[in-house]
Amino acid sequence: MISNLIAHNLSSIGAINRASELCDFAASLKDGDLALCSELCVGGYERLGDEFEQDLERNLISSLKSGAYLGFSRIFNDYNEFILLSSKGVEFKQNKYRLFKPNNEDKITLKGNLNDIKIHHINGVKIGVLICFELRFIKLWDRLMGAEIILVPAMWGKGRKRDYMVLCEALALQNRAYVIACSDMDLRFKSIFAPDGKRSENMKFDINLIDKFKKSLGIDDG
Repeated sequence: MISNLIAHNLSSIGAINRASELCDFAASLKDGDLALCSELCVGGYERLGDEFEQDLERNLISSLKSGAYLGFSRIFNDYNEFILLSSKGVEFKQNKYRLFKPNNEDKITLKGNLNDIKIHHINGVKIGVLICFELRFIKLWDRLMGAEIILVPAMWGKGRKRDYMVLCEALALQNRAYVIACSDMDLRFKSIFAPDGKRSENMKFDINLIDKFKKSLGIDDG
């Protein structure tokens, strides 16, 4: 059962060093941990090659302990692909749908499918993902209504830090969900937002808090 929510920034310089650091971090996770690293956390927009990414994926899976989960995004098969891993393998993948054209993302990667933005059931917990720029589109929030945890990996701009923080907090409040936010490469930021908007760098996952918060607002999902 997922019990600990973690956002983590890598600190090494260079893709090889960051990949090694990511493996070390994966090995440090314990049963019940759900950890998020940033969008394109290893190489940024650099294409490291599908073979490199597959080798890294295998190493991460072998590094993870039973009951631990790690999510991040990478460039794979020409998409900006989010991947959630466990010791069992790939739990799910999701390609970025809304590309940030000012950074020429539409020329770097292919556009994903809107239908991939959906709730995934992982070990009894409902989890959704919005990748960076997708956070700005409220209609995408609606697709994840009912999720208990929403992951928001990003490579957000420093000058828009407040936007990222405010939107993540609003997403937590609006969807009555835990939101794990992690940005790197430009803005370095990591935080978990509780369903009531409270924020911390690490947080226990308490599904009862979601129900308590709904009841305090008189919300009945039935």
